[in-house]
Amino acid sequence: MAGTGKKWLIGCGVGCGVTILLNILLFVGAGVFIMRPMNNAVNSQKDLTEEMGVPSDFVPEVGGLTPARMEVFLAVRSLVMPSCEKFENAVEGFQAMDELGEDGDEPSMGEVFRGLGNVMGSVKSIVVEMGEVMAIRNQALLELGMGMGEYTWIYVLSYNSWLGYLPNEGVDTEGGNFSAKEADLIADLLENHANSLAAAGRLEEAELWRLEIKKLNWDDGDIPFADGSLPEEIRVVLQPYRSRLEQSYCGPMSEFDLGQMKKSGLTFTSD
Repeated sequence: MAGTGKKWLIGCGVGCGVTILLNILLFVGAGVFIMRPMNNAVNSQKDLTEEMGVPSDFVPEVGGLTPARMEVFLAVRSLVMPSCEKFENAVEGFQAMDELGEDGDEPSMGEVFRGLGNVMGSVKSIVVEMGEVMAIRNQALLELGMGMGEYTWIYVLSYNSWLGYLPNEGVDTEGGNFSAKEADLIADLLENHANSLAAAGRLEEAELWRLEIKKLNWDDGDIPFADGSLPEEIRVVLQPYRSRLEQSYCGPMSEFDLGQMKKSGLTFTSD
């Protein structure tokens, strides 16, 4: 019985259960503490979209990436990375709950309640930090002149396609799939790049990107160019940044790196 509850809390606590647990925390009086960073995330997202445009409208440069835009991307990452440690600490509460009973002994009621307390504390910490890190990211993007579409483009090519990190690691350290909204955006960006290449007369390269779009099965967790076949012009730009990119990636935080906060009444969701 304890194992069933434990697995539900870990499996649902940060994914499908963020909305549920946020409502619970609001009910027990943590509403103001939690709603402030969430509202900041929503408002900064709106400001970013108004200033930089809808993410799916971003058209990558014909070359795909440039050192100047990589520097902007890494500047944004440097501002969100201080939150990584907080996500790592929050995950420890989930892991401690997951380890209950692994020695074959049924955990005592006291251990279960302590574990539940740690999990609820971790959820509260993650929910608050999720809003804060999105607000920091959005504000940094706004100030540095980069939209969410371009940020997503560089993020996916750098961390997922080139370095091989799985999408949305979060609490589940094995990683998972891109969300449906993320997949739609990535597909749009790939298509935009193919169109820009075609418009520049680089038809063979455009076809390469279009073929990649057709190959992707998002339900199977596919990543663009995951087989190491990123075009040479992309790899040449990324290579000098390998160390800095590796240092600017945070697995526990990755589930929210590309998220966009929405609000309906007192309910917040990230997709």
